[in-house]
Amino acid sequence: MAWRSTRTGAVRLCGVLAGAILLAGCDADSEAKDTPSKDPVAATREACPGLLDAAAGEALQRVLQSSYLVPDDDQRVGATAMARAVEDMRPVPVCLATGQVGSGSRVGEIRLRPGPEGERGRSVRVMSRDNARAIAFDCESPRMGAPGTLRLTVTFENQWEQGAWKAELGNDYLVIAHSAARALTRELSCRDGGGLPEQAAALPAPTS
Repeated sequence: MAWRSTRTGAVRLCGVLAGAILLAGCDADSEAKDTPSKDPVAATREACPGLLDAAAGEALQRVLQSSYLVPDDDQRVGATAMARAVEDMRPVPVCLATGQVGSGSRVGEIRLRPGPEGERGRSVRVMSRDNARAIAFDCESPRMGAPGTLRLTVTFENQWEQGAWKAELGNDYLVIAHSAARALTRELSCRDGGGLPEQAAALPAPTS
């Protein structure tokens, strides 16, 4: 009887241990499932380092219809690289933001164009196309070289939605271009922020 009692106790102990292991496994699975995934806004903002604030990151998600980007270290062009190219009077690299959608991808482009010289001294100007918004402004800075002031144009262009532009995305294009322009004025130490308002909504009405 003593042997049977001991055996019964051993069986019960094994059952308890097995249950504990099973529960531990369930808890581990639960914790794994509850672990939050990477913030999609933060992931989108990584597209063009330093160019996109939170609002612009959300706008880029809507334009690309994707929360995450295709990893491409060769295209990680941001505010620092663009500003340095302007200072060195070299061709300015573009930032390509590529969102993965199913088996395909969608691309947005942020670019900075210096000049032309004849437009210096004009006020902030917004230009509009079906698939893009551009913001032109003057940057007065000791980092601009001898003239001290340079006319700059920052453009965001939606490259993927060929022939089916959505008018409602126009404001998102503007928010992205405005964020990039403001970031570049800070990077280049432009006087008075290049005259750009703090919010995209305060920009002048766009022209074609």
